[in-house]
Amino acid sequence: MAIARRLGPGAEPLFLTLSGAAPVVHSMGFPVEYVASYATPGSGNDYRWSRRLRARLRTAIAEAAPDVVVFDGTHPYEALLGALPPATTAVWCRRAMWKRGSSKVPLGRAGAFDAVLEPGELAESEDAGPTVPLRERAKRVDPIVLLDPEELLPREEAEAELGIEPGGVNVLVALGQGAEVREATARCLRHLSGREGVRVVAISSALGAMGSEPVPEGIVELRATYPMSRYFAAFDAAVAAAGYNAFHELVHLGVPSLFVPMERQTDDQPARARWAESAGVGLGVEGAASPLLEAQLDRLLKPETRERLAEGIRALAPRNGAGEAAAWLAGMARGEESAPAAAVDSGAGKRGSFRAWRRRWGTFVASVPQTAVRLARQQLTQPRPRTVIHAFGLGERAPEAVREALAETPDPPERVLVLTDSYEFAALRELGVGFEHVPPPGSRQAELAGVPYEEFRRRRVELILAERPRPRRTLSASADEPSPGGGALA
Repeated sequence: MAIARRLGPGAEPLFLTLSGAAPVVHSMGFPVEYVASYATPGSGNDYRWSRRLRARLRTAIAEAAPDVVVFDGTHPYEALLGALPPATTAVWCRRAMWKRGSSKVPLGRAGAFDAVLEPGELAESEDAGPTVPLRERAKRVDPIVLLDPEELLPREEAEAELGIEPGGVNVLVALGQGAEVREATARCLRHLSGREGVRVVAISSALGAMGSEPVPEGIVELRATYPMSRYFAAFDAAVAAAGYNAFHELVHLGVPSLFVPMERQTDDQPARARWAESAGVGLGVEGAASPLLEAQLDRLLKPETRERLAEGIRALAPRNGAGEAAAWLAGMARGEESAPAAAVDSGAGKRGSFRAWRRRWGTFVASVPQTAVRLARQQLTQPRPRTVIHAFGLGERAPEAVREALAETPDPPERVLVLTDSYEFAALRELGVGFEHVPPPGSRQAELAGVPYEEFRRRRVELILAERPRPRRTLSASADEPSPGGGALA
């Protein structure tokens, strides 16, 4: 989104994502199509899921007829590689800072793309991963963040919008969600709460991740607000994970922070935290279970520490590479830009060559034994949906309508697949059902399909249900279609 919002009027961005944060993309004003990721309820095994994804990608790309397809991620899916049109420019937006010893299999798929775009990394001096030797083969830009400093709300306005009383020291605790961060979040809140003149603010999702752990008194709970960085001027300090986005946003926008690395398969978050400490632009610990966490929190509360970190950030003067990336991609779309010469010389960007074919399919063949074992396990452990619920034309009312429809089926929520055009993903997720999304009437995706909306939706539903067993029953909670078969199909 940081790149897309800087493309200018001459280029139109469209998103297709496997992320449950698709409603955020929609709220930012971008056309977005969501496809449920693997391992979500009702997705089935990887083989079937991958075939459905490839068909969805082929259809969406064919309808949009884009000048450039950009994949933003660490591991290019086989489904994506099989869906890329040979005549369409394809770019891999690939972050650096992979852990030392990370699998190089994804890197072998660079030959399936015309170019690689590498968002910059402030901590690149700590990078010891497998992308380091490939830097000269990529178009490299400064670190990419969503907002620039001038886009932040003034402190008083930010506090008012968030419901934070003025005065005192505001500390944002935003470590994310999941089992790994639950105890780290609880430790931070326990240690920071009750301090005179200190107001601790935490996102509601983080508090919910604490489970039965009682939330200390005095903690200010915030509903998830995007982009949170717009409100950074309200905070004197932050405690955050050291993922790419949070790390670069907090440093770029000048918030003195303690970075708590989280364990990730590829991303080297501990390296970022080490660099922040050594560069004097943040504090860091080695991980979520660090015994030094409380001591580092005490350091962060000291005014002289925060001032020193703020001075370090001002001296660093980080720049935002989103504009440069946008200009380069727009040039690629017009045929005025190309991959770096080193990329072409190395064989990347030669998508029709045997070398590119070998890079793509050679890694796939090598993984066949592990894939067979995984698929067999999934066949036994991942239940397939037995009930399909249509929930179209309902908007915010979709979750409640689905809840009512669940009472009509004997199947548990994990055996139910909901098809909807609503963006109420969080409420649907709380119901425990699997769900797939169809862009609603008036969406850009539906317009580009060039057929009446009813036909567009019918085609999308066919793609969603493909590679799945026929459901035992299909129920309709939709506002704009009758209940199929009077309510149930055997």
